[in-house]
Amino acid sequence: MTSIPADRPIEPTPEHRPQQPAIHIHNNVDANAHVWRVVGTVLAVGAFCSIAWGLGQAGLLELASALTTAFLFQFVALLLRNGIIVLPDSTSDDARIEDGKSAIRSIIGMVQAFIDRSSILRLALIAMAYGLAFIAARAAIQGMLGIFSNVFIAAGAGAAIAAVICAPTLFTGLFRALKVKRGERS
Repeated sequence: MTSIPADRPIEPTPEHRPQQPAIHIHNNVDANAHVWRVVGTVLAVGAFCSIAWGLGQAGLLELASALTTAFLFQFVALLLRNGIIVLPDSTSDDARIEDGKSAIRSIIGMVQAFIDRSSILRLALIAMAYGLAFIAARAAIQGMLGIFSNVFIAAGAGAAIAAVICAPTLFTGLFRALKVKRGERS
């Protein structure tokens, strides 16, 4: 038997200590993840619109327009629900813009309160209005699918719609740059 004291831990000798490998942590792996998500979304919606155009050319224009309209309505609803499309929190020097943002917030709150305290009959009428808006949007999309002369125009239109929805700050920045007068700085 060996005499090892029970009140002290056993320390390994230097030749028996395990070698610790060097650990390098890089936190910037996802630095441009948002850019790639926007690009991926633009490409996916462009591809979806190309498929819809192809269905329209194959004689399935009704199906293509209904599918595209349902996709766009649900996509925008999900973006709103997940907080991707929101009113900007930044303040503007122009009081009219701030008044407009507060008016939009007030209207959204009033509509939500109206829906929250609605009866079943009123909810049915709201759903009917939604259905009519869906049919009107479907008719507009059906007309647009008939106008597109080739798949590249359909893909470009889909990509442009996705870019406006996914990266609204891109377009507001472009418009802000166009608004700056000569000699001023943004």
